[in-house]
Amino acid sequence: MNLKTNQQKRTYKVLIIIFAVIILVFCVLPVCNYFRGSTKDYGRFYQAGQSMLSGGDIYIKGGETFQFLYPPTAAVLYALMSIFGFLPMIILFVMTNAALWIVSIFLSVYLTTGKIMMQHPLLYLVPTACCIPFVWDIFQLGQPNLWLLACMLGAFVCLQLKKEWPAGVLIAFAASLKAFPILALVYLLYRQRWRASLSTVVFLIFFLAVLPIPFRGVQRNFQDLKTWTNGMVLRYDTGSIAQRPGRGYGWKNQSLIAVANRLLRPVDAFHSKSNPVYVNIANLEFKYLNIIIIATAMGLCLFYIGSMPRPAQRTLHTDSIEYAMLLILILIFTPLSFTYFYVWLLYPLMVAVNTLLSLTYPSRAGNLAFIWFVVCLLLLSFMLPIPGFRWFAAIGSTLGACVLLLGGLGWKLRHS
Repeated sequence: MNLKTNQQKRTYKVLIIIFAVIILVFCVLPVCNYFRGSTKDYGRFYQAGQSMLSGGDIYIKGGETFQFLYPPTAAVLYALMSIFGFLPMIILFVMTNAALWIVSIFLSVYLTTGKIMMQHPLLYLVPTACCIPFVWDIFQLGQPNLWLLACMLGAFVCLQLKKEWPAGVLIAFAASLKAFPILALVYLLYRQRWRASLSTVVFLIFFLAVLPIPFRGVQRNFQDLKTWTNGMVLRYDTGSIAQRPGRGYGWKNQSLIAVANRLLRPVDAFHSKSNPVYVNIANLEFKYLNIIIIATAMGLCLFYIGSMPRPAQRTLHTDSIEYAMLLILILIFTPLSFTYFYVWLLYPLMVAVNTLLSLTYPSRAGNLAFIWFVVCLLLLSFMLPIPGFRWFAAIGSTLGACVLLLGGLGWKLRHS
């Protein structure tokens, strides 16, 4: 027993060292890119923060396309981070992302097992390793999706601890940075978590309508919200999703809406001006295509609801699977779902790995579960920047992985 414990401790030490080196590299490279003049989205966020501080225009500057795609609350966050200059903002941002990555891993382990430390090493290793490409994109581009993941996982922990008001605050804060986490409100209402639902609505109003007022004033903030809502939330047509004309329907967007448009009508899958490429298997009118999208979304929701246990049968274990499935559904339903969004799969993959570890091998159930997991990872791998892989991504390989992962977790939930 002592030999096994000592070996496990050595394994943890090796994993911690490797992880620390990876974090260090991920943090240093964006700083190096700054000195080389390549700042990706960091530059855009810095300009948005400076515009918020100076009273300038956040969204439209000399053109129709937005320069900043997120709600005014996100601009407030970047304004506070940009006070001391561009380079300090980048350093602060990468350090925060590093901390939130660690927090997200530990929260995922806690939600999956009820404990944080001394779990099976594969539970920490496999999901984290699978999500490294997504985290790499987040660090390189400067995206806040790890903030959103940490908020959602923190909200789930609060729900487990019956702290519904803090859960609503965390979901509202995530939705005020990027809109799509607000889809979790539907789950709260269905599960009759009334306090969490009310908290989400109240604090979302606070974060969007009240928090930016010291920077923008009441009227200017209302105008910002109106501009952002019309340009991002309410814009969806044959040529654009939100403020992403062309690219919104490109192969990197793996949402249900984007994949359905690529497969069911002729849109350029690779966003090429000179040599458009189409992967569609049908040529439907836009309105009929959207009927299919809505029907598919309803079918996935009904599967989710059908997999849920009745209130009297719920346990912490079944709740952990419910939360994992909820994150997957949100990824599927959000109109824009690019590579870095899939860092949210950290938690669902951890639930899947925990399921594999609970089975016996060789056995029929264990073998089938292992094949299911390997196929999910194979489909996810087509998002890697490898020649030829983007053709599989264009037809929705990542969306397929999410649907397959959702189906497996739903099966597990029904049998729990």
